[in-house]
Amino acid sequence: MSHLVFAPMLAVLMLFGSVAAQAQAPSSQPREAAARAAQQTAADKSRAAIEAERTRPRLSGIWRLSAPVTQLLTTEGKAPVLTPAGQKQVRGQTDPADRCLPPGTPRLMFTDAPFLLTQAPVKVTLFSQHRHVVRHVFLDGPLTLAEDADPTWEGYSSGRWEGDTLIIETAGFNGRQWIHASGLPQSPGMKVTERLQLVDANTLEDMLRIEDPAYYRSAFTTRVLFKRQPPGTELPEQECSEKLLEYPLREYAPPR
Repeated sequence: MSHLVFAPMLAVLMLFGSVAAQAQAPSSQPREAAARAAQQTAADKSRAAIEAERTRPRLSGIWRLSAPVTQLLTTEGKAPVLTPAGQKQVRGQTDPADRCLPPGTPRLMFTDAPFLLTQAPVKVTLFSQHRHVVRHVFLDGPLTLAEDADPTWEGYSSGRWEGDTLIIETAGFNGRQWIHASGLPQSPGMKVTERLQLVDANTLEDMLRIEDPAYYRSAFTTRVLFKRQPPGTELPEQECSEKLLEYPLREYAPPR
């Protein structure tokens, strides 16, 4: 067949292709425009977060308690008042930390072990030497818990900045830990609100408000200070599981 026969057919195919392309173009353009708009919105949001972060206090560094917290007192110097249910919960309990269980929040903040705090525009993370515990604080506060959120030892944290103060709200606990080594209990309904700010370049203040109506007659606030550790400070490994070999509660210890 001569190539002259193919010429009209080729022209027809090109015409159909052109018509099809024109028919598809209007439907694809809105999708492309929407995708570009979404990308631009995300870029603008990221840019705003990065610019805001440049003005924040630098909380990053390695911190440690300025003094041991041997007794948990309110900012008024008083002991938290327990409800009858809270008093009952205290009696006869064994310290969960003796079973190598996670310290939970806020007990971790009262533990005399250094922690590394890292700061980014959308997240603050605390890496503790104690039991290798990590707290993730996403800067998307106020805190909103998902209905199907599984209870945890550390709870779920959400943060936000108010001026030079980092506010962290934490909830969603399993209620199986103490809030302090003195034996003060916590229920699954507890909520902890922390206000972190620099007192000076080397001192970090954490004001903790604890709300737990199941075990405490009223919400209370306590204060703890941390000192910045020298450059080069390391967080050595700290292992706990070996003690379980001799622990009498076999449910937490490996079989012999």
